[in-house]
Amino acid sequence: MAASLLPSRAYGFVREGFQRLRAVWFTLVQTSTAAGVAWYLTHDVLGHPQPFFAPIAAAASMSISNVLRAQRAIQMMIGVILGIGMGTVVQGLLGHGAIPIAVAALIALLAAVFIGHGFIGQGMMFANQTVISVILVLALSSGNSLIRERSYDAVIGGVVAIVFAVLLFPADPLKLLRRARIGVLRVLHGVLTRTADVVAGRSVAAPDWPLPAVDRVHQELNGLIEARSTARQVVRLAPRRWGMRDSVHAAERQAVDLALLAGSVLELAREVAPAVDRDCHRIPQPVHAALVDLAAATALADSDPAGASAYTAAALRHASELQATARERTEVVLADVVQACIDDLQRVIDIRQS
Repeated sequence: MAASLLPSRAYGFVREGFQRLRAVWFTLVQTSTAAGVAWYLTHDVLGHPQPFFAPIAAAASMSISNVLRAQRAIQMMIGVILGIGMGTVVQGLLGHGAIPIAVAALIALLAAVFIGHGFIGQGMMFANQTVISVILVLALSSGNSLIRERSYDAVIGGVVAIVFAVLLFPADPLKLLRRARIGVLRVLHGVLTRTADVVAGRSVAAPDWPLPAVDRVHQELNGLIEARSTARQVVRLAPRRWGMRDSVHAAERQAVDLALLAGSVLELAREVAPAVDRDCHRIPQPVHAALVDLAAATALADSDPAGASAYTAAALRHASELQATARERTEVVLADVVQACIDDLQRVIDIRQS
C-alpha cells in the first residue's frame, strides 16, 4: 500500500514544482538577465578583472520574487558601502585575524540595528550585507583598489536591479495585491471549512487545533503586507505604474479589511475550540450553518462578489437566530464573533464590488 502511494506522491511533488515555476519563470529570467548585464558592465565595460560582487548584488536584490525588489537593492547598496567603510577602518586599526573580524562584525551589526529603521531596516538584507561586507574586507587582504572596486560593483549591481525592477519590468501592483488577497481568502476558507467539519463531528479536532491555522493565516498576512509595501513603492517610483495609484489605494483599503476579517475568523475558531472539547452537541446548530455559509462566501469573495453576498446574507440569518436564542455566556460570545465575521467579510466584498 505504501509503495503504491510513492508514484502518486512523486507525481504530485513534480506537478507542484512545475506550477511554482510557471508562476515565477519570467521573474527568474529577469534576475538572471540582470546578473549577466551587471557582469558585462563591470567586467567588459569598466575592466574590473573579477567583478563577482556585481552579479551577486543584482541577483540577490531581484531574487525569485518581484516583491520589494527596489527596496532590497537600496538596502543592499547602503549595507555594502557601510560595511566596506567600517571594515576598512577596523582593518587599519586592528589588522587581520579572528579578533578584528569579530570586532568588525559586532560593530557592523550594532550599526545596522542602530541605523536600520523603516524602509532601510525592513527584512534582513541591510544587516546581512553590512556584516558580510565588513567581514570580506578583513578576510580578503587584497588592497584598497580591490575594496573600491567591490563597492563600485555593488553599486552597479544594485543600480541594474533598480533599473530592471522600476523602469523596465515594474511589478503589476494590482496583480500582486490580488494574489496576496486570494492567498488570505483561501486559507480563511480552509479555517472556516475545518471549523465547520469539527462542529458537525465530521472531523476530529487535533490536540493543538486551531494553532496550525493561526500559523497559516499569519503567513499569508505577511505576504499581504509585503504586497502592500511593494504596491506603494511601485506606484510611487515606476513611471509605467503612476496611473494605477487610485486603483492601488482602493485595493489597499480592501487589504486592511481582509486583515480584520482574518482576526475575526481566528477568534471564531478559538471560541469554537473549547466548546468542541467540552461537548460538540452543545454548540447551537446555527453556528454550523453560519460557518458553512461563511466558508462559501469566502471562497467567492474575490471571483463572484454577488454570489458571496448571497451567502453572507444567509449567514446573517443564522447569526440573528443564534443571537435570539443565546442564553449562556458562551452562546452570546459565539453569536457576537459570528456577527463580526459576517460584517468584516461583507466589507471586503463591498470594496471588491465598488
